[in-house]
Amino acid sequence: MSREEVENLFLQEKPTLALLTIWSLRKTYASVITKQINSTFAHTTKILSKMSDMGLVQFTAEGRIKYVELTEYGVDVVTTLRAFITTLGENLPEKYRELVETVEEEESEGTQLNRESEEILERIKTLRNKIEEIYGQLVEANASEDRIKLKLGPFSREIHMIGDTIENSEEPIHDDVLIAYGNTKDVFDKLLGRK
Repeated sequence: MSREEVENLFLQEKPTLALLTIWSLRKTYASVITKQINSTFAHTTKILSKMSDMGLVQFTAEGRIKYVELTEYGVDVVTTLRAFITTLGENLPEKYRELVETVEEEESEGTQLNRESEEILERIKTLRNKIEEIYGQLVEANASEDRIKLKLGPFSREIHMIGDTIENSEEPIHDDVLIAYGNTKDVFDKLLGRK
């Protein structure tokens, strides 16, 4: 990483806030970062692309959702940035201090689900219970594979709707919700013989 790249990336407000936001949310997507740093989607994706080229972040796709998370190197850089922000304290813009303080409070309190995460998690649990209940009844009745696919297939729409809700969320979605969604989707795909 050249000195010019470092200066252009870390001595500007939006890229630094983007890195800190990714660090605080652990695994998120560009639209959430855009809202958190008060930027445009195009500018945010440009920042993320540069960070990816520098090895700070990596993108992963799970179904239709494209996540961004820090690499090991990215975590090291953010750790250094946090120390720098803490050292400068009052001499830095309030946005930086607020973000670091918020994350430190969450770490000390343990993470609780926000309202939207709770609602999505409840939808996921309800859906998974329905799928498993219907599948159990079908297996008990010795239903054919085609009959199982016919009965479970319509749940695919609900799974995609939950994925869209997660992707378009205005609030950061808790990791437990993302894990529950991924697990439910995997179970559903296995039951339909897709995996």
